[in-house]
Amino acid sequence: MKSKLFGPLEEQVMNILWKAKKPLKPQEVLGKLTGDHAYTTIMTVLKRMADKKILKRKMCGKAFEYCPCVEREIFVRKNLSVIYGSLVKDFGGLAISQFVDGLKKNKEDMKLLKRYIESKSK
Repeated sequence: MKSKLFGPLEEQVMNILWKAKKPLKPQEVLGKLTGDHAYTTIMTVLKRMADKKILKRKMCGKAFEYCPCVEREIFVRKNLSVIYGSLVKDFGGLAISQFVDGLKKNKEDMKLLKRYIESKSK
């Protein structure tokens, strides 16, 4: 998932935590990451995301365990709603036309949009 909701490292961390069956300690997150990251960097990223209320953290022994506050779909839906709402509010028809023009490159996306509009207009 490529997005602008998170930075590259935050995105990797969130994908790991969303897939996890249980809360993870920083060392466990570090072990699942691609690339070379310092343990302290992962601890800092996890703490900052917890401070932003994206993650929950709970002390377990000598280390915190982290898990997402909400499921991936709920998080994305909420944030995209804010992003799209702001774009439409600020730019109106231009934002909508650019969105549709972006979808025109893929026929399946256009079909999906058409089905969605038809289902919402009933």
